Amino acid sequence: MVKLVTAVGNNAAWYVALDAFDHIKHHRNYNNCAAGGHTVKYHYKRALKAFKDYERRLVHATEYRMFCVADMADETRKKYGDITDRDYYEFWAGIGAKVYEQTKPLITSLWNKYRVSLLNHNIPQADIMAWPMVAQACLELAVLMYENALITLREDYHVPTKLARMVFEQLSLKPIAKMWQEALTLTDPVAMTYDLDTTEEKNITHGLEQLSEAWTNPKTMYQSTFQTVVDYEEVFRTAGEMKKAMREISEMKEAVS
Repeated sequence: MVKLVTAVGNNAAWYVALDAFDHIKHHRNYNNCAAGGHTVKYHYKRALKAFKDYERRLVHATEYRMFCVADMADETRKKYGDITDRDYYEFWAGIGAKVYEQTKPLITSLWNKYRVSLLNHNIPQADIMAWPMVAQACLELAVLMYENALITLREDYHVPTKLARMVFEQLSLKPIAKMWQEALTLTDPVAMTYDLDTTEEKNITHGLEQLSEAWTNPKTMYQSTFQTVVDYEEVFRTAGEMKKAMREISEMKEAVS
């Protein structure tokens, strides 16, 4: 359950962040010096490096391994072909990629709400600045989804939160969201400090709620998992195993409909 929730939130949010990085490179302050003598560019790249380190830790973990093929029970392992731990990770990350694709209109709509607000307050390069702000919102949503998964573990499965954090903290994007926030603030401090008027706050909040509802909807999660199975057919040992996986996912999706 935790891996499914974070597959969606973490990876969909990171696709938004990568989109935002492509845009922010064109901001007038991108190469300017910021805190500590480093450029704004440095702070964004620090967040990107942190994500790569997070991926590497997940794939090569030595305890509480989430993506070790050798750790699979025999019944689970026989579903897959000759895949590596990295292949398994990429398959998992692909679930979030599908959610990102499915919800791109909501992401673009949220970007426009930020953009309009920035324009209303005369923030330069509002079209560009709105993108890393959307990315920040998505990273924070991913962290919230992770935290809510731990609450579910405690309330529904009686797993103590301390134990859950010890095992699953490696899946939290909280440190990366913090780095992104620092980069965003340094890009244009004024854009991060002005007060929203009532209409702007209502519009942005509504956009965030729509995206949150979409990303946390079990039907969205299972539909994206189903599509990922179709796209990653090479990870399965046989076509029959792939079809069996698709059937199981369809049944789970129907159960939450």
